[in-house]
Amino acid sequence: MAIKKKNDLMPSLKESAYHIWLAGLGAYSVAGEEGTRLFNQLVDKGAELDEANKERILELAERAKGLKGDAKGAWDKLSTPFEGGLATAMHRLGVPTREEIVNLTQRVEELTKLVAKTKAPAKPAAKPAEAPKRKTKSAKA
Repeated sequence: MAIKKKNDLMPSLKESAYHIWLAGLGAYSVAGEEGTRLFNQLVDKGAELDEANKERILELAERAKGLKGDAKGAWDKLSTPFEGGLATAMHRLGVPTREEIVNLTQRVEELTKLVAKTKAPAKPAAKPAEAPKRKTKSAKA
């Protein structure tokens, strides 16, 4: 094998560096083109998903409204007998109803006012009138 001289290596080294430089520029150019194309593809996919999600969200909202109505109907069916049974049980236990408590409170207030009127503080007794002073006969008479 022949050993290349130092001067012979220089042109091939310059040529290799130049090729590396060109490869870098080519990679940069391809990345720019492909990056833009890829970016546009991602935007398109995102728009498709966004539209599909909007439709799905609207469907779910409509379904939720229907379920809300169903739940309210079921609650009404359950709550009426439950409230009636609860009221009956409380009555059996002697627990007064709200209306009874309100009526009782009003009656107590009326009686309190009546008692307050009857026990109104008596007017202080008038002081006995002082006996009129007698005129004493004066020495002139």
